[in-house]
Amino acid sequence: MALALPEGGWGYCTEFLIEGNNLDTDLIRGQIESLGNSVLVVGEPELVKVHVHTDDPTSVINLAGGYGKVLKLSVGDMSTQHRRILEAERGAGGARPARPNGAGLVAVVAGRGLVDIFRGLGVDAIIEGGQTMNPSTQDMLTAIESVPYEEVILLPNNGNVIPAAKQVVGLTKKKVHVIETHSVPQGVSAVVAFRPERSGDENMRAMKAEAERVQTIEVTHAVRDTRSNGVKVKKGDVIGLINDKLEIAGDDYSEVVNKALGKLGPDSFELVTVYRGEQASDDELKRLESAIRSSYPGLEVEVQQGGQQHYPFILSVE
Repeated sequence: MALALPEGGWGYCTEFLIEGNNLDTDLIRGQIESLGNSVLVVGEPELVKVHVHTDDPTSVINLAGGYGKVLKLSVGDMSTQHRRILEAERGAGGARPARPNGAGLVAVVAGRGLVDIFRGLGVDAIIEGGQTMNPSTQDMLTAIESVPYEEVILLPNNGNVIPAAKQVVGLTKKKVHVIETHSVPQGVSAVVAFRPERSGDENMRAMKAEAERVQTIEVTHAVRDTRSNGVKVKKGDVIGLINDKLEIAGDDYSEVVNKALGKLGPDSFELVTVYRGEQASDDELKRLESAIRSSYPGLEVEVQQGGQQHYPFILSVE
């Protein structure tokens, strides 16, 4: 029986670098977006990194070749990958043999859209969790044991989850690496840096470096009057956390995000990815996008439907 594909198919996860001169990331991104989805194009005028899910990797590669030299090409069949994930979840046919040099990916994720994003990037097992419903060590252990690999990389994606994640290491015969990702943006960047042909240690180094490169802005509401990190906050205020630290308080999302971007120094970055939470309305999203583009025209803005609770917006800045 053939695997039923979602609308648009699963296609191929295609990744590579383009080496050239005066490369225009906005132009390249726009053209590649017409050939696939989950597009990520970042880099410098001489070297650009591309990640895309596409049904036609040949056209993407040919397009990239027109801009410069294509390096480190990786094309993975996501239909096969998705089937492997489903079989692992169902326990179909018992435990599947692990690839001798492969490592599995397990992540803690909250929000339907974010779960889809992590699955689309190739994560083998998801533990549903979040700020107020943190998973237990046992939940993570169960997920690790469910994947068909003897070596597993675990992404907690939340500072509060990291201690429980570390405890898993001594509870399984599998070799578990914990990358201390404190946020969803760090987790996404770490997964994008993963290469199945690398050893676990090599992937750890590359994924950790990418996670640390990303800046995270989390926007929520204060649940009580407080003072933290020199910022006075009233209950109900919109607050902005930069890399887990309360830095900004204000009256609306756009004001807080623009101030947070200003603190980060936007000239040092190229791309802002906005993960829209469950509580954010269409109008609030439009106002936020407009405010960022107006105040920081040099930044490319992308929006993903995260569906996370408690945080109307999470932003990745890189």
